[in-house]
Amino acid sequence: MNSMAANEALLLLTGSLCLHLLIVVIKILHKYWWTPLRIQHEMNLQGINGPPYKFIHGNTKEDMKMKQEALSKPMATLSHDILPRAQPQVQARLNLYGKNYLSWAGNGLVAAEGEKLAKQRKLANSAFHGESLKSMTWAMIASVEMMLERWKHFEGKEIEVFEEFKLLTSEVISRTAFGSSYLEGQKIFDMLTRLSVLTYRNQFNVKFPIISKFWKTAYSIEAGKLAKGIHNSVMEIVKKREEKVFSGEVNSFGTDFLGLLLSTFHDPDKKNRLPEQDLVDECKTFYFAGHETTNSALAWTVLLLAIHHEWQEKARKEVIEVFGNQNPHSQGIGRLN
Repeated sequence: MNSMAANEALLLLTGSLCLHLLIVVIKILHKYWWTPLRIQHEMNLQGINGPPYKFIHGNTKEDMKMKQEALSKPMATLSHDILPRAQPQVQARLNLYGKNYLSWAGNGLVAAEGEKLAKQRKLANSAFHGESLKSMTWAMIASVEMMLERWKHFEGKEIEVFEEFKLLTSEVISRTAFGSSYLEGQKIFDMLTRLSVLTYRNQFNVKFPIISKFWKTAYSIEAGKLAKGIHNSVMEIVKKREEKVFSGEVNSFGTDFLGLLLSTFHDPDKKNRLPEQDLVDECKTFYFAGHETTNSALAWTVLLLAIHHEWQEKARKEVIEVFGNQNPHSQGIGRLN
């Protein structure tokens, strides 16, 4: 009897494991095979085509190969037409499929949608409308003055402007959006950069449902540590702002980006309240995305001005006509072409 009971228990356990494994396989196939193919079919019916979806990886391997090929060759000429070099996969697909096409990053596109997107746009619009931007001018000027003062020590020497603008944009974002200095945000910037590099190098790794919870790669462990470090560092800045309000030192969280996030974070209506993870994610996105795009745009603008002296002279003449020897101000900026 004991032997039969043991066999029945073993069969029951084996059956449960098989059923569990079958459910996991079905979930994986549904997420990484059925759903992308269904979306691709529906988009094709609407006349929107694109490269075929590849199981799990989408088009990322193909994208990476195109980027590596483009970056392996020097630019034939210095030109502001850099799409074939910076985003060769986009250029190739625009030529092949037209302006509207479907491509795949892994098993889909990462984006906010619905109510969350509406909340994000509302926060961004409130933080960066016209009047708010005017009040940020002084902070931008202070950061630029610090950079120019630092450049005096390099007189007669070459300056790596990309790295200099990296410091500048980091300082401006820290001052204007979070009311802190670059030194406070430096740790966050560094960890975000390391996490970005780590993610880029391991973009073909796929997390399978359930399995990934028990079996972690060296990449996922390191990425988890960085994510936790970023979370804690952001919350340190948040706590400092909260303490000023709770102690009565100031009467509001402020009108900058962090202040608006905190006002939503502490909204009396629980339905409208921003969860802590969303607050941290918003800060992470703004720190990194805003920094990278602005930094690259500034560096490329300086390169183009260096190549085209006539543009440089025209820009200098206009700035002097509007501002003379004064620092830039919001009224004058609106008059620039």
